[in-house]
Amino acid sequence: MKERFTLLEIGTGYTSIPAKIGAATEIVVEELAKSASKQGLDVFVFDIKDRNRPENNLNLIEVYVPGFIAHSVEYNLGFIHKLKRFIYSFSLALKLIRFIKKNQHYILHFHNQFNFFFFYILSSKSRKLNLELYYTNHTSAWSRPWKEIEPIVARKYFLESFSMKKADQVFVLNEMTSENLISHLGISAYKVKLIPNGVNTEIYHKEPADNYDIINLRIKLNLTGRKTLFHAGAVCDRKNQLEIIQYLTPIFKKDPNVVFLFAGGIREMDYYTAITEYCTSQQIEANVRYLGELPPGKILNEYYNLATGFIFFSKSEGFSLALLEALSAGLPVILSKNLGIDFIKEKDSGILFFENQDEFQEIFYHEVYPEERQKYHSEKASQFIQKNYSWEHIAKMYFD
Repeated sequence: MKERFTLLEIGTGYTSIPAKIGAATEIVVEELAKSASKQGLDVFVFDIKDRNRPENNLNLIEVYVPGFIAHSVEYNLGFIHKLKRFIYSFSLALKLIRFIKKNQHYILHFHNQFNFFFFYILSSKSRKLNLELYYTNHTSAWSRPWKEIEPIVARKYFLESFSMKKADQVFVLNEMTSENLISHLGISAYKVKLIPNGVNTEIYHKEPADNYDIINLRIKLNLTGRKTLFHAGAVCDRKNQLEIIQYLTPIFKKDPNVVFLFAGGIREMDYYTAITEYCTSQQIEANVRYLGELPPGKILNEYYNLATGFIFFSKSEGFSLALLEALSAGLPVILSKNLGIDFIKEKDSGILFFENQDEFQEIFYHEVYPEERQKYHSEKASQFIQKNYSWEHIAKMYFD
């Protein structure tokens, strides 16, 4: 363990912590702060001011942003989002500078390129003397081959490149990101540390079969006796819900009792429209249901427990929280090999890999549809997460 230090976990300002929506980075900040506190570290969380913040035990320091901007959350990341992140990052930098005492040792852990950039350029060299600057790369684009992302990095993530080059330690969520940073950005390998996300196993867990709330939810949604598949994630092309539905269409037509539920904020309205138009054209509207945005925590865990299986088919990911949450809740995950998630190498992890539609259907009919096999994978999934991906386990990898 390092010499005694104060850890400053830096909220991105996208939405407040604890998150009331499915905001993965904010959930990571919260869980890391709680886990580090349990380890006995002195932890402060810097976050955007929120007069309606849920009750929590975090050691929070709020950063003022005008109310009409602070409480806006744009899934399409438009103008208000850009204005909000500029104002928040500037105010955050000033707040951090005033908070830091020159004779104390701090680790500042950033999760957003704008937050890091503004602090770095606005703080003096002497102010940074007793600081270690950590940066976690959550951006899914970096997990793709360099030839695909080089122009995107130059146009959209040049501040993230700057931040990672200036940071003392860079945490990445997958091997491809590590390779891109070392081989193409020239970041020293000793600075890059590969650490996955974790999951709160107290929140996301397997509920007993006689759970009253889940039984009522199943009745309310008219899902009793039906095979229910689930997906959680922002509705957009990258999350690839439309292709999930296309893969499921032959199954729906063979067995109308199979239902696909998907939840998440609509980031691309044109994409959501394409989903509804496809369902109408295939006459499968009764088999596909959009649930809207589900709040993280107890309610989302009920939906995981409601389902028979979770389908994950994103085109790119850093390291999905939804994947871990589903497994932790005892839900077998049907996962596309094309995503290239490289942490999960163990057998009997509850993850069932497919590469094409034939493999997808074979997995569904032989490993998820039969109750005995579904229960087997369910048990293995929750055991796998408890052993490897609880936040207490992951947090030690950051700060040991």
